[in-house]
Amino acid sequence: MKQISFPIPSYDEWKQEVEKSLKGKPFDRLYATTYEQIQLKPIYTRADLEGLPIEQYPGFPSYVRGTEVEGYIKKSWEVSQQCEASTPERWNELIQKQLERGQTEIHVVLPKLGFFIETIEQIKTMFSNVSLANYSLRIDTGASSLPFFPLFVTYLEENGQSLHEVHGTIGMDPLGTLTVAGELPLSLSTLYDVMADVTKWAKTHMPHVKTITIHADPYHNGGGHVIQQLAFAFATAVEYINECLERGLTIDDIAKRIDFSFPIGSHFFMEIAKLRAARLIWTNIVQAYGGSEQAQKLSIHARTSYFTKTIYDPYVNMLRATTEAFAAIVGGANSLHVSPFNEPFATGDEFAARIARNTQLILLEEAYIGKVIDPAGGSYYVETLTAQIAEEAWKLFQQIEAQGGMTKALQCGFVQKEIENIAKQREQYVKARKEKIVGTNVYANIAEAPAPKHVHAPHGNHNIYVNVKTMDEALSLAKRRAFAQHVIREEERSAITVTPIRQWRLSEPFERLRQASERHMETNGQRPTVHLVNLGSISKHKTRADFITGFFEAGGFTVVKNDGYMTTEEAVNGILETNGIHYIICGTDDDYIHAVPAITHQVKKEKSDIRIYVAGKPAPDVEATFIHAGVDGFIHLGSNCYDTLLAFMKDMGVNVDGEN
Repeated sequence: MKQISFPIPSYDEWKQEVEKSLKGKPFDRLYATTYEQIQLKPIYTRADLEGLPIEQYPGFPSYVRGTEVEGYIKKSWEVSQQCEASTPERWNELIQKQLERGQTEIHVVLPKLGFFIETIEQIKTMFSNVSLANYSLRIDTGASSLPFFPLFVTYLEENGQSLHEVHGTIGMDPLGTLTVAGELPLSLSTLYDVMADVTKWAKTHMPHVKTITIHADPYHNGGGHVIQQLAFAFATAVEYINECLERGLTIDDIAKRIDFSFPIGSHFFMEIAKLRAARLIWTNIVQAYGGSEQAQKLSIHARTSYFTKTIYDPYVNMLRATTEAFAAIVGGANSLHVSPFNEPFATGDEFAARIARNTQLILLEEAYIGKVIDPAGGSYYVETLTAQIAEEAWKLFQQIEAQGGMTKALQCGFVQKEIENIAKQREQYVKARKEKIVGTNVYANIAEAPAPKHVHAPHGNHNIYVNVKTMDEALSLAKRRAFAQHVIREEERSAITVTPIRQWRLSEPFERLRQASERHMETNGQRPTVHLVNLGSISKHKTRADFITGFFEAGGFTVVKNDGYMTTEEAVNGILETNGIHYIICGTDDDYIHAVPAITHQVKKEKSDIRIYVAGKPAPDVEATFIHAGVDGFIHLGSNCYDTLLAFMKDMGVNVDGEN
């Protein structure tokens, strides 16, 4: 066998075989167009790479294949599970457990912490018995690094920990906050003063700590696609670079201290290509500023998507998080947070946290993903997709620059409009079930226990106004045990406001219907109900009956079934003997011709308030006949599932919150 070679089939030969298997269906059906308007082909060949600057080795500019020559082999990605708690004591307890169980990076998002850090004593409690020299640090400070940074540094010095040993990120992202909140606690100019000063200070005193974080989450959670995420994130980075350059820093000072946070969505190969394209774009940007090769290395923190997670059938979120985490690692993320499966309803328990942490530990320790350097490298599909994403993201990035930068693009509403256009498209695709969400708009299980109520931990008040702009001044106050409120000023407010980008989840439309169904059951003793009128034997009606059942269960409806009526009279009697209003006839097109008009006419003659629908889309002349007989509508693959269910609910008097 070693001496035998197999001929490589040509594209035309492959296409001929595929067309045979399609049995007359058009070959073009195998193509798909993404939200990014990238056409995905059914097969990619070496010809697709012609003209593309494909890198041969990882660890060399433009770092598409990774920033390190050996990939994860010598050093794996950081296991960076976010830790939240309601008190410093509880936080310390949780972080110690996480570090004992395989976590390698200490990760806290201050705006979501659950309490406001005001004193050095609180930090001392939080980090008691935690050696920061042994673990990477990731602290998201929100719009400003002050007053947390000086409090933290004072704690380190008083605790005898070397500042030079601390490594990781203590990052601020004012435009990320502005995008979500629509306003800032201070003017952008003041925040840029803080950003530049903290970065200068860290360069000297904490050289292994990054001070700027750029989040793509606001665009992803707003419904935006990967090209928008990249373009808006890098437009933000360029604004930060320019502002810091004006304040006396060099490009290497700045670029080396910027950390990017990218959410990872459900399109597996698109997300891999996104991270690879991100490294290419960053290299080009830093090169344009004259930055060194070291400064061109992009630092990527990845987190599994909040946008894709569901309230109903929540254990499926574990599977979603696993594939998203897999994509992040194949794409070359430097650190990773896997969100707990119950993140959308925020009950936050140790079981969910353990499963999330172990998800990436299994990828690391059992799946051996880190043993192969850039496993996607050389794939005709992934390399082509990477180049396409990078090219289109660069074009959108240039549009932002032409408008004067990210802040001006937010002020004029360009960014918000771009995101909302895709968000509306995605929402419509979900409502029509063109985009499927397992357990929500397809394969819903209404026997499942109701979703847990939303129980969010109360967050501390982080809307503070720092009356200092330099680290030295802030450190002086911190060492004299100044509380956070001692450095608050209220006279300076943000001089900028923008329309915030709506943050939502893809499953929310159908979750609203399910929740309305549950409320209706609580007040009326039953869910909104539809009855099937199955015609003939099981083999004749099953396909359409199953379709209708899944269609209505996606909205939390009870679907009353039967084994099939053999005659028109049986069907009429079955309808009249049940206490229902909404009926859907299911059967074959041939059976419909005579049965549907007869059933509809006789039933409505006896009970005029009954609604009768037909499963399927008949020919126009047949449809006209059915409507003339009294049929109220047709439900088929082309029906908008959400709109249909909403109309049924309103007709039944079900109150759906949020709907006019």
